[in-house]
Amino acid sequence: MQAKADDIFLFVQVVDAGSFSKVAQLLEITNSVVSKRIARLEKALNMQLLYRSTRKLSLTDGGKTLYAKAKVAQDALQEAHDAVCGYSDSISGKIKITVPSVSARLTLTTAIAEFCRLYKEVTIEMIIDDRFANLIEEGYDLAIRTGYLEDSSLLARRLVDSHWVIVATPQYLKQQGIPESSNELKFHNCLTYKYNEAQPNHWRFLSAEGEYTEVVQGNFVANDLNALHQAVIAGLGIAYLPRVLVYDDLQNGELTQLLSDQTAKRVGIYAVYPKMRSPDTKLKLLIEHLRKAYLSKENKFSAV
Repeated sequence: MQAKADDIFLFVQVVDAGSFSKVAQLLEITNSVVSKRIARLEKALNMQLLYRSTRKLSLTDGGKTLYAKAKVAQDALQEAHDAVCGYSDSISGKIKITVPSVSARLTLTTAIAEFCRLYKEVTIEMIIDDRFANLIEEGYDLAIRTGYLEDSSLLARRLVDSHWVIVATPQYLKQQGIPESSNELKFHNCLTYKYNEAQPNHWRFLSAEGEYTEVVQGNFVANDLNALHQAVIAGLGIAYLPRVLVYDDLQNGELTQLLSDQTAKRVGIYAVYPKMRSPDTKLKLLIEHLRKAYLSKENKFSAV
């Protein structure tokens, strides 16, 4: 028995939706029909594709492989259809995007809401997650990512450079002293950010000779910038944080900026999408909209 293309694409829909019932409702068929067609596909391929439980569906290794390949084929067919019908030039459809929590809170939620108001026929599903999701396997059209990008299966557009600053509370500095140089940070409790594969205790600085790294130490490490922000506000120590995150705290005096003439950290923020998919009009418009939102935010706080 040969697997049917329609069953394979139905399988992709089930994975994207996360349930048989949602696909059944979308296609206006019964759950049992969806289940029978997935079972027929598994029989044709002689392998189990999905683990079924009362709460959720999950992919087997074979299912992950089939989904990744079938998703490519589905997108290629959609692009061919769009090219003929002109759908790529219409501003409608769904975009599934994953964004980091700090960007979601400070910039992206408002920017995406504005985009949805401008383009009422576009539906955006925004997933807030600091991990690096697998865009192809998890069905994402777009991701916002920070830092160096290594995945060769993805295309990226640089949106903005995020400027970072070193901060502490006035109370902490009164008790522990103010570091006058990066070398003096070894005498302080430095709160560090562990992100992806970066070394959290290696802080970048600038001198007349160029950039250099200072190794710092502290008793608090977090993979979430919001947690690090709260820790420094609590007076635990010194932190190296995005300028936009601490702008209000610097303005109201809750935090003090340190070593401003020596800080050199700039982190690229990127819009990332799968290489095999040419971005259609709505995706291009969203990327440009988010780029302008980031630039507006960075420019507003550039005086800090």
